[in-house]
Amino acid sequence: MKNIDFEKLLRYLMIFAILVFLTLLSIVNFFPDFAYDFYDLNPGSEHGQNNFITYPSAFYLFSIYICFRYLGSNDLKYIDTLIIFCVLIAFMRTVGIITSGLYVTPFTILAFIPEYLGGPILIYIKKMVERQSN
Repeated sequence: MKNIDFEKLLRYLMIFAILVFLTLLSIVNFFPDFAYDFYDLNPGSEHGQNNFITYPSAFYLFSIYICFRYLGSNDLKYIDTLIIFCVLIAFMRTVGIITSGLYVTPFTILAFIPEYLGGPILIYIKKMVERQSN
């Protein structure tokens, strides 16, 4: 593991995350029919579509912003923010599973795995970057 440049790995991971969040942001905003099926969500007729676009988009835009802030500064406080975000999402996902049950769909496979692994992976890579910096 000594040959791995974890700082570079983290930078590539942030670039990948930006691309993923941009893709999700595009799907939610420009392909709502696909997004409704993918997220298994049926918004109400009054303001449901507005909420559907607003909340996921805010999540994706905030994540993109934090990734860019890290790329521009190499300051690990932005990775700490992403870690906290990942932990909160995993916690709320667990609450959702407990209260609503678990249904396995393509969304479950594509979303739940990164949501649960995102925090631990970022923690590990951050520790490796700190270790290489010393």
